[in-house]
Amino acid sequence: MQDWSRTLLLVACCAPWTLGQDTDTRTYPKIEYFAGYSAIETNNHTFLFSEVHPVAGLDYDEGGWGVESEVIGNMSRYFSIVGDFSAHLSSNTFPADFTTKTCAEPPCATVTQTGKINPELFDFLAGPEFKWRNRTRFTPFVNALFGLAHSTATFNTTGSFATISSTDAETGFAMAFDAGFDLRITRRVSFRGFLTRSEAFVGSDVLPRQRADAVGWSAGVLFH
Repeated sequence: MQDWSRTLLLVACCAPWTLGQDTDTRTYPKIEYFAGYSAIETNNHTFLFSEVHPVAGLDYDEGGWGVESEVIGNMSRYFSIVGDFSAHLSSNTFPADFTTKTCAEPPCATVTQTGKINPELFDFLAGPEFKWRNRTRFTPFVNALFGLAHSTATFNTTGSFATISSTDAETGFAMAFDAGFDLRITRRVSFRGFLTRSEAFVGSDVLPRQRADAVGWSAGVLFH
């Protein structure tokens, strides 16, 4: 009887520690995947095209939309490493002025045609993420991501004066800082939403170096 009592006492003493260890290993997955919609508001940008003068006062959010995806490796209950990819596509229409280079007497005539430019911004980032896991379905988090941004913009105009299609491409350093939350829906699926503040140094090689400042939000599904 004494042996049984000692055994039960040992189990009772060890149970909280054992359950605690078991809970800690099960409350977070090793890998998570996020996919969702993303929207940003950026400052104006200047794009350079070889066939026309620099096009200024445009940005990456006019009539635009975006997507974002992440792979999250949870190193511990509260610390993760995130790999992030986002793409933001926009479309701008504006009057493009062309000046006739050959005329009998200056000033030469100016012709206006409709120009279209489609700026696209792609971010490839990675960095640490800190989560506040708790006993509720709500998990706040913050992260700091660093990497590269690639910008492309295609200019098109078709009219009586000229038909032009030209592309400007730029690559530079980028960083983003996010703050948001995960809301668990099922054991395998959560809703993830966050606000972001980012900067991308994607100025043209010919023009002075520029910085695309952006604020935005993303929302989608997080798979555990």
